[in-house]
Amino acid sequence: MPNNQALALIRQHKFEDALPLLAADLKAHPQDPYTAYYLAYAFVGAKDHAPALALLTSLLDAHPDLTDARVLLGLARIRASDFPGATNAYQAVLTKDPQHPAALLGLGMIHYWSHEYPLAEDYLDRALRRNPEARDALVFKADIRFSEGEISEAMNLLKEAQRVRRPALPEVDDLELNDRLARCQAQLEPLRLARGGLPPLPGWVMGVMAASFTVTLLSLIAVPGEWQGLSAYHDGRARLTGGDYPGCAVSMSVAVSNVSDSPKAWAYAAYCHLLDKDIRAGLAEWETAQALEPSIQLDSQADQLALLAKVRAAHLQPKVGAH
Repeated sequence: MPNNQALALIRQHKFEDALPLLAADLKAHPQDPYTAYYLAYAFVGAKDHAPALALLTSLLDAHPDLTDARVLLGLARIRASDFPGATNAYQAVLTKDPQHPAALLGLGMIHYWSHEYPLAEDYLDRALRRNPEARDALVFKADIRFSEGEISEAMNLLKEAQRVRRPALPEVDDLELNDRLARCQAQLEPLRLARGGLPPLPGWVMGVMAASFTVTLLSLIAVPGEWQGLSAYHDGRARLTGGDYPGCAVSMSVAVSNVSDSPKAWAYAAYCHLLDKDIRAGLAEWETAQALEPSIQLDSQADQLALLAKVRAAHLQPKVGAH
């Protein structure tokens, strides 16, 4: 078994700090499956998926009945944008335990990203029946409700997700959850105002209600575009994690075309284009991101530093051009 200090660091989500301790443990006890599992777990938490995949594949070859390792393999493949591989891992788990909540959640997320919403919701509901505090399942159900214009229901699901405990390896982090809540609140605000204190005169009431509902209707018309942008943003993030920079750039371009007021989406679009060596597009998108929010930061400090380094390098070039 891995040492208690490493396990404590994992419980505190300090995955990078746990890695050297677990690596030393595995070197001392190379046949210990649990040390290998927790080392792979820490690699996934640290967003270093290649060594996690190698460890888990080797571990499952030797110990095919380790269900937790197969579930983690599914998540690692999702993070590497290998959805077919993740599907195979989760289905193997469900063959032995048809109600395994983490495997059901994983398949629900995959079908959600594939725009197979009824099937996604079926898996998410089954996951929640086994684990009512599966936060990611609540968030993805909220995304489906939002896409269908059921904003109040989406808001309720997001509030419930905010209430339950944060998972150790969340697919949707706290910042993204708060962003979803803010978007729901923005959609509901016109309706809230329409229900507020109105003058008692029937003419006033009818006039204000008509105007308010017009604003509400116009707001709801924008929902599909925002939904498409949100979906493209998450697809781009997954492609970035998997090293698919051209695919990330395409997805982020779709995201900013649908949610043009999101500085985070513009910043990631810039990062992906710069990684793909499209300097002109990357610099233009970075300028847009900074215009919307001068202190915009990527979620990962390493990505933020890499982005700034690429921006500086691009500005030092004698001529900026597309690749």
